[in-house]
Amino acid sequence: MDLSPLPHWLEQDGRCAAAMALDGGEMAALGVALPPALDRAVAKRRGEYRAGRTCARRAMQRLSPAPAAANIDASEWPEFGPDRAPVWPTGVTGSLTHSAAVALCVAGPARQFAGLGIDIELPVPAQEGRRLAPRIYCPSEFEPLAGTDWAEVGFTLLFSSKEAIYKAIYPTVQRFVDFHQARLLSLSGDKLVFALSDELSQQLGHQHRLYVRAARWQGHILTFCALAARGTDANTGP
Repeated sequence: MDLSPLPHWLEQDGRCAAAMALDGGEMAALGVALPPALDRAVAKRRGEYRAGRTCARRAMQRLSPAPAAANIDASEWPEFGPDRAPVWPTGVTGSLTHSAAVALCVAGPARQFAGLGIDIELPVPAQEGRRLAPRIYCPSEFEPLAGTDWAEVGFTLLFSSKEAIYKAIYPTVQRFVDFHQARLLSLSGDKLVFALSDELSQQLGHQHRLYVRAARWQGHILTFCALAARGTDANTGP
């Protein structure tokens, strides 16, 4: 399957990204060794892991300067952490995501970014979205989407955006974050602004807002969030 170009904003401010189509199988030809935790995993899960790590290696190799770890065996990085979150080599921060059809990675220099978050989701059917909505967002959060091109996929956009935020901040907060601790304030084109709860803001060094970019890509909703390293001027705003 040929993939469309990724959104240009994934590769701004020193970041690099890579994507790969999944075939539903083990994708053993990629040559990525599996961690013990996946010894008994089904073929699809093995393929997702291998494709994700391959995308990670490709993204890291394109960083400038490329980290030394980017040139070693693809099985080595990112490591499989005890909480199953990827552990990136020194000097790199990144994020992985996949659907049934594609795997993606975005990576950047840790000196600029404390965390990166990427997420991809197939649009959730309207009936299921209505059932799950109270767990994901408050009714007022849908108001900025009303009348926009995003309204029909509003649930998926908000869910995916908050997943991207969670991934971006996890290296800093190291805990589960409830969906309601980030609240959509505004939407302009493909740029979303979220207000953070007081607790979360304090943990992030009194950062009160985070910004998400969104795109329709390969029939999915793709979202991205970047958390700047403290003391840097990395562009993480809209």
